[in-house]
Amino acid sequence: MKKKIKKIVIKVGSSLVANYKTGLPKTNWINSFINDLSFVIKKKIKIIIVSSGAIAIGRKRIGFLKKKLNLDEQQAAASVGQIYLINNYKKAFIKKKVEISQVLLTLEDTIKKEKKINAKKTLNKLIEKNIIPIINENDTVATDEIKFGDNDRLSARVAEIIKADLLILLSDVSGLYNKDPKKNKKAELIREVKKIDKSVIKASSFTNNYFARGGMKTKIMAAKIATNAGCGMIIVNGNSKNIIQRIFKGEEGTYFYPKKRKKNN
Repeated sequence: MKKKIKKIVIKVGSSLVANYKTGLPKTNWINSFINDLSFVIKKKIKIIIVSSGAIAIGRKRIGFLKKKLNLDEQQAAASVGQIYLINNYKKAFIKKKVEISQVLLTLEDTIKKEKKINAKKTLNKLIEKNIIPIINENDTVATDEIKFGDNDRLSARVAEIIKADLLILLSDVSGLYNKDPKKNKKAELIREVKKIDKSVIKASSFTNNYFARGGMKTKIMAAKIATNAGCGMIIVNGNSKNIIQRIFKGEEGTYFYPKKRKKNN
């Protein structure tokens, strides 16, 4: 992260913003996160947030208590949970006198040329006006065939579209380990990844929890997308205090080095 950071995309994992037992947003975490973001805002860095959590919040309110939901149940839960999620972000940001917007995207919006251009123009216009977009996948209309299914890859596509300098994945783990840290006390954190090879793929074979739709595998997929587009990526534990500030000090997580950005990208 030696180069100057002008644009960042921050992906927020569902376990950070949603209490799976109560179905309520974690307002204390959201408020702490926004306080931490003040550090970035003061540096005039443009910010886009891709936030999970809508399904985790909505499922409890509808009464979907089983671990695995089918597509229409996910869509219904998302439509309910998204309201609570965005309202909590709004309340926290308004205290800092920062305006936000809500943007819902599908896979098509990030890969089909015309839709991709439209998404790029909209996002760039918002951040140009110092408005922070809060993005989520448009679960209520996306079919299985056109779904990301996780916000890790969605955030990487967003980083690619706006030519972000850094993608931050806030998770419930501290980064990529050589072994499963939840099962092996001798697991070591991999601090830097210069090339995504077989050893990195092997290290990503750990899953976090039943409710989150992503896992370390999808984070490595996101890293491929982001780094190929010339954007660095870092995986960190979002529960760590002042994690955003600590990232910029180089103290936390696993950093994936970007490839050199092509002139026409």
